[in-house]
Amino acid sequence: MNDQTKSTFARRGRAAKPRDKRYDIRDDVVPGLILRVSPTGARSFALDRVVRGRRRHATLGDAETMTVPEARREARELIAAFTETVRKDGDPRTPGHPMTAFADEFLERQAHRWKPRTRETNVRMVEKDILPAFGNLTVDAITSGHVRDWFAAMSGRPGVANRAMPVLSMMMRMAELWGYRAHNSNPCKNTKRYKTKPKERFLTAEEMARLNAVLTRDEFWCPHIVAIVRLLMLTGCRFGEIASLEWDWIRNKRIFLPDSKSGPRTIWLSSAARAVIDAIPRHGPDCPYLFPARPPTRPVDNIEYHWNRIRNEAGLPGLRLHDLRHSWASVAAMNGVDMVTIAKLLGHALVETTERYVHLSDQSVTDAADRVSGRIDAALAGRGAEREGGSHHAQG
Repeated sequence: MNDQTKSTFARRGRAAKPRDKRYDIRDDVVPGLILRVSPTGARSFALDRVVRGRRRHATLGDAETMTVPEARREARELIAAFTETVRKDGDPRTPGHPMTAFADEFLERQAHRWKPRTRETNVRMVEKDILPAFGNLTVDAITSGHVRDWFAAMSGRPGVANRAMPVLSMMMRMAELWGYRAHNSNPCKNTKRYKTKPKERFLTAEEMARLNAVLTRDEFWCPHIVAIVRLLMLTGCRFGEIASLEWDWIRNKRIFLPDSKSGPRTIWLSSAARAVIDAIPRHGPDCPYLFPARPPTRPVDNIEYHWNRIRNEAGLPGLRLHDLRHSWASVAAMNGVDMVTIAKLLGHALVETTERYVHLSDQSVTDAADRVSGRIDAALAGRGAEREGGSHHAQG
C-alpha cells in the first residue's frame, strides 16, 4: 500500500498540467505534504499542516530539482521541528549555536532549491552583507536591535539592504524550524524596507534607432553580442533566458524553455526574432548552446564589457539590459496588447508584476486621453451613433 501510494503521488505530480488557477496535489504518505502547480506550469513542494492547533506552512523546494523522497524527508523533519518546538515551550533545542556554522548549514540545505542566479545572489548576500555583521554572535543571540542597527548601517545602499533583509529573515525562520532559535522569535519581523525610486526606463523609437546603428556597425566583430541584444529587444526575455539558449529548445517560431524564473515557459518568436536566430552559426555538433562561452562547455553568462561600450556609444549611458524588457512591454501596451497577454508573453505569473514593467510615453497617454474625451464629446453632441456605425449604441 505504501509503495503504491508513493508511486501514485509521483505519477500524479508528473502528469500535473497547469490550470487557470493554482491548485494542490496532496500526498497520502506524509499528511500536509503538497505539490503546488501554478498557472505558469511551475511546480513546487510545500508543507501545509496544522500542528497543535496552529497552521504551519513552508515551501520545501522546486519540484524540478527535488524528488518526492527528498520532499517527504524534508516535510517529516519540519513536522518534527514544529512538534518539538511546541513541546519545549518554544525554547531553542540547540542554544548557543554559532552563526558562522549555521550559515554554512543554511546554504548547504537551502541553496540547491534556488535558481542559479538566485543562489549566486543569496550566497553573496550571506558572505558579504550578513556574516560580517552577525558572524561573531550565536544564532539565538541575534535580537531585533541588532537587525535594526545592521539595516540602518546600510542606509547608503538601500537596494542592497532591501535584498539582504529577506535572506536574513529566511535564515532566522529556518533557525526556528531547526531548533537554533526560540519559536516565533524572528528578529526581522516588522522591519520596514527603504523606499526606493522605481527604475522606470524604456527606449523611445529614436533611441532604439541609435542603439540599432551601433549594433549594425558591430555585427562583424562581435556577432554573438549583437544577436543577444537584438533578441532581448525583440522578445522581451530576461538576459539569462537568451544567453543560455540551446538549439534543441527552438522549434519553428517557438522557444520551449525547460526552466525560467517562473518555471517552464514558451517564448513566441516574431519573424524578426527568428531571422536573428537563423543567422547565428553553430559552434559545432557537440555544442548545444547558441551563445557558448570559452571553453564552449557552458553558455555565456556576462556581456557587461561589450554592453557598456555599446550603450555609451549609442548615447544611452546607464541603460540596463533589463530595460530592454521594459521597453518591449511598453511598446506592446502602447500598441493595444492587453495586460494579460503581455504577462503571458513575458512569463509573469501575476499581472501585477507586468504592470510595473509597462511605462507609457507622454504622447501615448495624451493620445489615449484625446480618444476617450473625443468619444465622450461626440456622445454629448449627439454624434455617438454615427461614430459607432449605427443607432444601437445611442439608444442604449
